[in-house]
Amino acid sequence: MSVLNLFAVLPTILIVIVIFAVVLLKKVQYPSPLVWGCILNKVVPVRAHLVLDYNKEIDEEEPMEGRLGRRERRQQFLVNWGYLCGETKNTTLFLQTLRFEKLKIKDRKRGLKYDPEETAIVGLIDEATELRSKQVWWQLILQLRSRLGLKVDRSMFLTLLVYYKNLEKDMVALARTEGKWLEDMLLERLGLTEWRLIEGGHSDPDLA
Repeated sequence: MSVLNLFAVLPTILIVIVIFAVVLLKKVQYPSPLVWGCILNKVVPVRAHLVLDYNKEIDEEEPMEGRLGRRERRQQFLVNWGYLCGETKNTTLFLQTLRFEKLKIKDRKRGLKYDPEETAIVGLIDEATELRSKQVWWQLILQLRSRLGLKVDRSMFLTLLVYYKNLEKDMVALARTEGKWLEDMLLERLGLTEWRLIEGGHSDPDLA
């Protein structure tokens, strides 16, 4: 392709890139609303401490070279990718439920007239949207680091873990307002039952 032809198609390429970016952003920030019953069987337990311990052990070991080193980095990527995808999946499902709950708030109702539950829903939507954007971004970063043969950045997962666990806690509290049965089902699906999660806290901080 000549330079002139390249300059001729460049605007089209830029337009396609912009459209793709807008569609991706919309998909990330505005997933389809879903009722509680549609997400309960889809949420998964997120055992972050297992992945963090695994990454710590890898970092403390003498790095291997050559084929074995590449295999080890690939295995570490797969472990962390699976964890991050599970966390992102739950955040997406939470955001979908929050968007449905917001639909139940009357359009003409001003923010100053929201009851505490409605105020919490509106705030959690912003929280979940921001977290999901961070997770998608770090999925891209993780893929890039894997392609470059770099180690996983443990600080990334620690940061995301704090945000995610706060959202998880708030979603359990929101489910409690719908009924004890819903709270219990969500706790079970998230693997939080054995943590004796009460009022947003848990009995063993080492399991966070």
